[in-house]
Amino acid sequence: MDQPIKSFSVGKYLQSVKRKLTETPAVWVHGVITQMTVKERVVYLSIAEYEEGNVKPVATLPLTCFIPKYAAICQKAENAAKPFTLREQIKVCFLVQADLYITLGKFQAQILDIDPVYTIGELAITRQAILKKLTEEGLLHKNAELELPPTPLRVGLITGESTAAYKDFTTRLDASPFAFKVRTEYAKMQGNETESTVLAALERLQQDPEIDVVCIVRGGGSKTDLNYFDSEALCRAVANYPVPVFTGIGHEIDKSLLDEVAYLSCITPTDCAKRLVERMTESWQAMLTMVAGIQDSAKTLLSETREELSGLAHSLQQAVFGRIQQEKSGLAIKGTSLAKEVQFILRNESQRVSRNEEGLKQGSRKILDLEKAKFEITELKVKSASPETALARGYSFTLDAKGKFIRSKAQVKVGETIITRLSDGTIHSVVQ
Repeated sequence: MDQPIKSFSVGKYLQSVKRKLTETPAVWVHGVITQMTVKERVVYLSIAEYEEGNVKPVATLPLTCFIPKYAAICQKAENAAKPFTLREQIKVCFLVQADLYITLGKFQAQILDIDPVYTIGELAITRQAILKKLTEEGLLHKNAELELPPTPLRVGLITGESTAAYKDFTTRLDASPFAFKVRTEYAKMQGNETESTVLAALERLQQDPEIDVVCIVRGGGSKTDLNYFDSEALCRAVANYPVPVFTGIGHEIDKSLLDEVAYLSCITPTDCAKRLVERMTESWQAMLTMVAGIQDSAKTLLSETREELSGLAHSLQQAVFGRIQQEKSGLAIKGTSLAKEVQFILRNESQRVSRNEEGLKQGSRKILDLEKAKFEITELKVKSASPETALARGYSFTLDAKGKFIRSKAQVKVGETIITRLSDGTIHSVVQ
């Protein structure tokens, strides 16, 4: 008879496996943090290994860390030579102990320690790689090569909402004698949302064509917060921005990559505002100097022009006086000549009038005699053409009853009375 197969309960089997796993010595494992969730008692992380140029992980390791241990590890990272914060997408090297979560049968190693030197080195390598790319692509000083307007009064501000940085920046501008106009776009200035919210704020400000300069400011804080401003995407956005970008991220010693590509890196938000006020003051002083120069030039020009006009007036006066004397002499000569010519003309005209007067007397008489003769001839013609003359010669003329001349027999009818006028009387007849 076959011996029965020996079997174990799930719990016993997993406990046995867990004992074997815990016998495995703790080892240092490095990778990229891909996921991190902080609970009340435990922090759950995942680190992964990637091949260059491939976004899909080759291997993923789930990890856990109890809150007290996690706090100690975070403190160790913050106290490092170059502080950093545990967050997604950074490379880390953890000391891990293999473990098994029996309830779910899930392999889940525990984090015992961190090697901050590894992360600092990786951050530096990443930072240098980004810096090298920006330099090779000509982006490192691209924004700094833009021309800052002489009067940057229209300011785009990117900062955290209700922060001391906002108050420090705006208070410094308000205290100046210049009428700055600030458009504020709020963003997260620390944590994993820094990159996305600052990029969104930059895009919104870019839609405003009146913006002269953009200032990205945040107050002092943990040095680990500076790492969020080493973002390649942020650096590219600022480098390619169409207007100058000032940074006032609040770290006097260390500089982020964003400071490197900005038009001007300031140590604090107040210093950032101060630089704008200084720019306006320089422009104001330059304008005053220009006005003073224009005033001095105008005074000199007026003085020189006054002297020139005085000389011209004297010359003109002499020229006019000489011309007047010349014209007087000419007019005197012309007056004498004109008087002689007038006397000559008057004498000739007087003689012509005398001749015409005598001619008019003789001519009028002849004209009257001629017209009288013409009138007498006309009078004879009129008399000869009158009806009385014709009647006296033996002629007669006939009238109808209305006294109209009858020139044709067609004008009368039988039985009508007609009147015949003769030199010595009239005859009334009836037409037969």
